[in-house]
Amino acid sequence: MDQLQEKIKKIADLLEESNHVVVLTGAGVSTESGIPDFRSPVNGLWTVVDPELFTIQGFKANPAAFYRAGTPFFRQIEKAKPNPTHTGLAELEKRGLVKAVITQNVDGLHQKGGSRRVLEIHGTLSTASCSHCGRQVPIEEVLDDVEEGVLPPLCTECGEVMKPDVVLFGEQLTPDYGEALEEAQKADLIMIVGSSMEVSPANQIPSFCDNLVVINRTHTFYDQKAKVAVSENTSYVMDRLVEELDSREGRA
Repeated sequence: MDQLQEKIKKIADLLEESNHVVVLTGAGVSTESGIPDFRSPVNGLWTVVDPELFTIQGFKANPAAFYRAGTPFFRQIEKAKPNPTHTGLAELEKRGLVKAVITQNVDGLHQKGGSRRVLEIHGTLSTASCSHCGRQVPIEEVLDDVEEGVLPPLCTECGEVMKPDVVLFGEQLTPDYGEALEEAQKADLIMIVGSSMEVSPANQIPSFCDNLVVINRTHTFYDQKAKVAVSENTSYVMDRLVEELDSREGRA
């Protein structure tokens, strides 16, 4: 048996032994669906756009520039499809092995992949809201306006600027963050999947649990604490994990 398979068997053991498993995901889950992360030195978002535009101060100062820079990226997210990590986590939830997915991503791919209990602590790019009256619309309406030359896109009710329902730098996290902390405190196993754990305060969530599993392409500072740490492609690991669970249930 290879070392990876041994680790997958151990993860399966931990899933079956635990009563309240929570998964924390990051950008490494979405990159496999063709969505760039923010910080990669080669193709990260910050290599092509000014990070200052994605602060709340930058948005308020120049929302037109925000939309000029962000719309191609937003359209890319809009077209992305779930990958085996998303569908695999949904399958674990369906089998009762995962209670909740806490995600730092804003792409909605966990829901599209079948997960039902998803806490989006950084918000969602599926909708946009008026910064004045709170009117909410699908993000497609706002992006259509931008591509038709309406910069910045404005609320049809009050004429104020529409903002994607994502948490920009300098803003508070969504109410889902409070629920995420509650889930972490109840958890007897937290799986970190596709996150380098560099972003605060999300990187504090695993500290509430003594039993950790890390599945991420690169190492994280939680690796040494984890019961199992796998430095691999998350979809590959998730496929093999589901296969292992299938074999135990006689499905393979």
